[in-house]
Formats: sequence, C-alpha cells, structure tokens
Amino acid sequence: MHRVRYLIGSLTLLAAVLGAIWVVRLLRNLDDRPGLPLQIEFRDARGLRAGADVRYRGVSVGTVRSVTIAGDGGKSVANVLLDAPGAAQACLNSSFWIVTPRFGGLSSGATGLDTLVRDAYIAFQTPLEHGSPLTSGSLLTGREKPPAQIEPDALEEVEHGDLLMTLMVPENHGLRAGSPVIFRGTQTGDVRSVELAKEGTHVEVQLRIARRFRQTVTDKCAFWVARPALSGALFSGFTVTDMNALLSPYVAYYGEPGKGVMVQDGHRAAAEANRPTIEVSAVPAEALRRAAAKNAAPGNDVVLVRIVYAAVEKDSFSADDPVHHEGTGILFQDRAGRMVVATARSAVDGSYTETDLFGTRPDIAEEQVKVMLPDGMVLRAARVWVDPNGADLATLILDEVPPDLRGTPTARMQFGGVGEASAPTTLGRAGADGAPMPPVELDGKESVSLAESLGAAVMRGEKVVGIYGRAVATGDVPVVVSIDLLPQDLRPQ
Repeated sequence: MHRVRYLIGSLTLLAAVLGAIWVVRLLRNLDDRPGLPLQIEFRDARGLRAGADVRYRGVSVGTVRSVTIAGDGGKSVANVLLDAPGAAQACLNSSFWIVTPRFGGLSSGATGLDTLVRDAYIAFQTPLEHGSPLTSGSLLTGREKPPAQIEPDALEEVEHGDLLMTLMVPENHGLRAGSPVIFRGTQTGDVRSVELAKEGTHVEVQLRIARRFRQTVTDKCAFWVARPALSGALFSGFTVTDMNALLSPYVAYYGEPGKGVMVQDGHRAAAEANRPTIEVSAVPAEALRRAAAKNAAPGNDVVLVRIVYAAVEKDSFSADDPVHHEGTGILFQDRAGRMVVATARSAVDGSYTETDLFGTRPDIAEEQVKVMLPDGMVLRAARVWVDPNGADLATLILDEVPPDLRGTPTARMQFGGVGEASAPTTLGRAGADGAPMPPVELDGKESVSLAESLGAAVMRGEKVVGIYGRAVATGDVPVVVSIDLLPQDLRPQ
C-alpha cells in the first residue's frame, strides 16, 4: 500500500513539474507564435495592460503581450502581436492609438466610451493608399489621441439621387468627416470632408444630403455650424440654443416652405457666421389631409416629375416680390429625342399669373425652373413653349439629362380624343420628394385643390388625356387642358 501511494505521489509531482516547464516554455517562446510582433511607443499607457486587444475596424486582430517602460524612461512601450489579418493591414502609414474614454470638448465630442465597462485597447487605422508593410519587431510611434478625420470609406456610401454640395464656413469649429447635417432636428445627411480653402479665407465643407431629404435644400436656405449658445438675461431667463451640439458640432440649415427652388449637385452655399434668428414654421394643415401611404398610381409607366418655379416680380413703386410655384409634370421624349415635361403654364410662368398695381403684366426676372425626377435627381429646365391662345399649358426641356432617363411611353398618352368615356378619370401627381402620390379621382362633382394638384396628369383609364390647370390665369377655378394642344414637334415619338 505504501508503495502504491509513493508511486501516485511521484507521478503527481512529475506531472506538476512537467506542466510548470511547459508553461514557462510557452511564456518564453511567445515570439514563436505566428503573427507580426511590433513595438509601439506612447507617452502614457493610459491603463493598457497585457492581454488587451489590438483592433482594426472594430475587429480584434492581435494582442498586447506586455507593457513596459522605454530604456530612457521617456515613454511606455506596448509589445503587441498581430494576427495574419491584422498584419496584412498594418503599414508604415498606419496610425495606432490607445482607446480610452475621452472628452475632447465641444469640438471633438466623446470617444472610447465602450472602455468604460472594459479594459483599454489599441486600435489602428490604415489609409486607402497602403504604405510599405511593417517588418517583425518594428518600433512605431503611436498617436496620443484618435485621428481627427474619419476615412471616406467609413462613411455611408453615396446613393443615386443624393445631393452633393459645398458649404463655405468662416471657421470650422470642430466639424469633421462624419459630422451630421440637421434639418428641423432630423439628420438629413453628413459631412464628407473638411478642408481649408487654398486662399485661407474660409473652410470648405463637402455635404451629402440623402435623396429622400434633398427637397429640403433650396437656394434660399440658411446654413450655420451648430454649437451651444446662451442668450437671454438674468430676470427674463436664459435660453440655450443647439444644446444637442454639446458633445460635437454639426451643420444645421433651415428654409421656409414655399421659398426658393431645389438645388442641383455641385451647389455652393455660404454659411452664416452665427446662428440666424429663425422662427420655425408650424406643421401645415395640408399635412393632416394627405394620405398616409404613398403607393404608386396604377399605370406606373406614366412618369411624373415634381416642378419648382421661382422668380422675382420687379416693381417700380414698391419692393420687388418673390414668385414661387410648385406642381407636377409629365415627362416624355419628343420626336427630336429631347426629354420634355408637359405641365400647367401657371406652374412655370410668372408673367402668366402675376399682375401689377395697374392690372397689367409685370416685369418678371431671375426665373428658375427645377425638376425633380422620381429617383430624386434634380435637373434644370427651360420653358420652351406656351399655348399661344392662352390655355394653361406649357412645355419644358430638361438640361444635362442622364443617358438612361426613361419617359412616359407614347402608348400611354392619348391624342386625338379623350379616351374611353366609361373609364374613370383620375389625377396623377408627384409628391415633394418626386415620388408618385396616390391617384385622386375626378368625379365631376367637386374640384381637387389646385394648390396640391397644379399640372397633374389627367388620366382617363390608363392613358393621359390632359393637364390639370387653371381656367383663368389669375383665378383658382380648375380646368382640364387637353394635351391635343401640344404642337406636333413637341409630342412623343
């Protein structure tokens, strides 16, 4: 019995010794593990410990093996081992930094908040243009804080129909790539890049506005860099504006509904030096009457577009008055291959709808016509024809048309007749975002609001037979204007 116990004890002791030797060898031979060993110097280790992650794009691609003091005592050194995926991304121009909770003030915001509940770790970033690969044992200098700019490929991709524009601001105030763009408290886009102008006179900020919101940007919008501001007095009370910019500034803008025209890609605007005094308009009553769903109208081969018209009425004895109209148009290709929009003249011609103090036609200047396609793209348009007999009908020709733009097929437009008398008559309209709205049936008993349906396509069954316009240029009595009035050379192929 004693021999058995002695044998078991000896085997247990031997196993413990061998295990200890194996652990020691494992710790001593970490350099033999596959991967890329690197040394990264920092002024402060910021609580970094052995075993912490090394991350690239949020994915763990390595481990911190140890944290020591440099030989001269001037810096801390993190010895890391990158796995194969991380080693493939680490280059001479990569930036390494320690991720910890940071509050950079009103300009930079808070970062690294995930390390409030976990250890600090090392992150690195490599530009799109990779530099030379790092070699084993490379000694690198780490950054003391994260890079100020987000890489372009980290931003949301630009989609077809998004608005790309340039905002010129007097001073940056901490804007950076990825900063939000806000309209009425809602994010409508983001900042793509921030660069100082070559002359040093201002900062140029590239913006992206999502397609579904681009109708909110007009040439009358006011832009500013939002940052908290305190106003008021001791006895009347204080007010803090743009409080949600406390952690990080952003671009804000606002425009009065019904003022200005939609802008095209490449639009340039100057920001206000300070937040302008703006009284935000209330929710319009029309919004309560709109249908909740915006399903495409039957016969979706009929291509409807949104039209915005702006001009200035020049007055000799008073201040000039702005002119603004919106409506719908029918897009098609004419016999010459041009992309044409048929619409109500009262939607695109200020000289047709406006009168001066003496009841005569006023001087209309600075006319602009913009057309929003169903996919959100905005194009410039020119008014090339109006009915010579005074009917509320006009045609536009689009400028800089994309080669793949599709119009209404000829078979969907009824000339030389009014179609089947038994078929229901409906209005096809385009919404403010360019997308088709639900059709409205014309039952002949009551009229549909011209404010919402000017220029709409009047459809008998599946075919377009006319345009919804005004019976009198300066009145509000609606009338169906037949498309038979279109000249032959402006009709579909």
